[in-house]
Amino acid sequence: MSVKDLKKQKKEQRRKYILDIAEKLFFIHGYDEVSMNDISYEVGLNKATIYRYFKNKESLYFSIVLRGVGIFNEMLKSKVQAGKTGIEKLELAGRAYFEFYKNYPDYHDAYLYSKSKRFEFKEIEHSSQIDSLAKDVMKIICDAIKEGIDDKTMRNSLNPVQVAVFVAVTAERIVELSPQTLNLLKKQKISHEKFIDDSMDLWKHMVMNHLK
Repeated sequence: MSVKDLKKQKKEQRRKYILDIAEKLFFIHGYDEVSMNDISYEVGLNKATIYRYFKNKESLYFSIVLRGVGIFNEMLKSKVQAGKTGIEKLELAGRAYFEFYKNYPDYHDAYLYSKSKRFEFKEIEHSSQIDSLAKDVMKIICDAIKEGIDDKTMRNSLNPVQVAVFVAVTAERIVELSPQTLNLLKKQKISHEKFIDDSMDLWKHMVMNHLK
């Protein structure tokens, strides 16, 4: 390996180390409670050194969000490929999202927070990459719906984009239920997980071709 390659490898290792430490801090304390001073202290490097790798705290945070979106994107592709019909693929897409929420809650929450009014999304480093992956997700869902219309497992009157947006928006709301709502469901002996499963079944019946 050349000297140039060794330097590049070392730089990538240091960047990953900084990102790993920052990720732990953000996940434990939340974005607003973590400062660059906190990150510098935990990393053991001065802020000037950290700024060589990351423009600012937002850049660090959105690098972590990008990690999470990348994980979900791969999970979604893997799940959807197993479907044999359009409606099966749409259901598997939903299950991929809820599996991501369950297995990677910190990445999930970081992604949702990154979309809040707290940030000027388009002005932040890595936002274009995150946006590109998010568009890939919507395309996968839209393609599943189009396939469902073609194979007649879904109604031909559906607008694929409209349904994809509806599924994406409601999925986010379903996992972010308020304590009051969760308590209301609990009184009906309905767990959050059961509510998610029933919601997916409702999606399925809303779009399926009952005349097939």
